[in-house]
Amino acid sequence: MLPDLVHARHLAQLGLLKDILDETGLATNLLEKSEAIPLHVLMAGFQEDKKGRERFLHFSFLPLNDEEIGAIQLLQIYSTLPFHLQEGRRGEVASLLLEINTRLPIGHFGINEQNELHYRYVYSIPATSTFESEEVLEILSLFVYMCDMFAEHVELVASGEADAEQVIQALR
Repeated sequence: MLPDLVHARHLAQLGLLKDILDETGLATNLLEKSEAIPLHVLMAGFQEDKKGRERFLHFSFLPLNDEEIGAIQLLQIYSTLPFHLQEGRRGEVASLLLEINTRLPIGHFGINEQNELHYRYVYSIPATSTFESEEVLEILSLFVYMCDMFAEHVELVASGEADAEQVIQALR
């Protein structure tokens, strides 16, 4: 498939996803691929965390090779956690994330190159399919639930308020 055709399909799919999210009342913004943005990205605000901090979902299709692009589409759902990793806490947080990630039904928590903490899930759909509203909303509900369930634990360790082992024991 031609890259332009793939990008057009991804933009159309993200437009459909935007419509689904708009119907739920979420604020959305579809950013088209440009020199500054290598892929189309749909952003959606979702409920603030317990401390009143804004949170956002980022949706983008992962690039695939020519063989794979005809079979599947991989939609990445990504959210940066609304707090910072304190210097020197990366190892402690990594230990906690390893424990938490064994408990997740979908996705994983991680630390990126900029030391931002995030939750990420890659949703796979056949290349010939489109989004089913009910299914997408169920996945997003589970995604948000996992953020809510574990982000506070991650923040305790990331901020230095608790050691990873203390939080791991509390989770067990």
